[in-house]
Amino acid sequence: MKEGVSAKILSGARAAENSLAREEMRELEESLPEGHPLHDEIEKKKAEMGGDLSGLPPGHPLYRMLRDAKARYDEDIAEETEEAQAKAREVKKAKKVDREKARRERIAREEEQSDKRRTAASAVNKEIANTLESVKSLYEALAEHEEIFNMEPISRARSLRLKRLLYALERGLSESRLGRA
Repeated sequence: MKEGVSAKILSGARAAENSLAREEMRELEESLPEGHPLHDEIEKKKAEMGGDLSGLPPGHPLYRMLRDAKARYDEDIAEETEEAQAKAREVKKAKKVDREKARRERIAREEEQSDKRRTAASAVNKEIANTLESVKSLYEALAEHEEIFNMEPISRARSLRLKRLLYALERGLSESRLGRA
C-alpha cells in the first residue's frame, strides 16, 4: 500500500497553521499597552491586508517590532512583579516585628486579667470562709440547745430541717470556692 499525504490533510494542516498564526498575532496585538506607538502601524497594516495581520511573514519589520515590544512589555511586567514581591517581603518583615509586639501585649493583657481574677477569687473566697464560720457558729448554737428543741415535735422537726440546711449550705459553699488562676 502506498502512503501519501492527501489534500485533505494538507488543507487541515494549513488551516491549523493559519489559526495559530492569527492567534499569535492577536496575542502580540493585545500585549501592547494602550497608547503604544505601534497601534497606529498595526491599524494601517490591517487596512492594507484586509483586517488581518496573520499573513505577515516571520521576518517582516512590523512582526519583529511587535515581538520585541511584547518581550519588553513582559520584562517590564516581570520587573514590576519582582518589585512588588520585594515590597511584600519587606512588609512581611515589618509585620513580624508587629506580631512580636502584639504577642507581648497579649501576654501582658492576659497576665493583668489573671491578676484581676486572682484578686476577685481571693475576695470571694474570703467571704465564703466568713460565711462558713457563721454557719459553723450557728451549727454549734443549734447543737448546744438541741435537747430543748427535742422536747416538742414541731421544734425537733424544725431543728432537724435547720441542721440539714446548714449541712447542705456548708457543703455547697465549701465546693464553690473559686480557683486562683
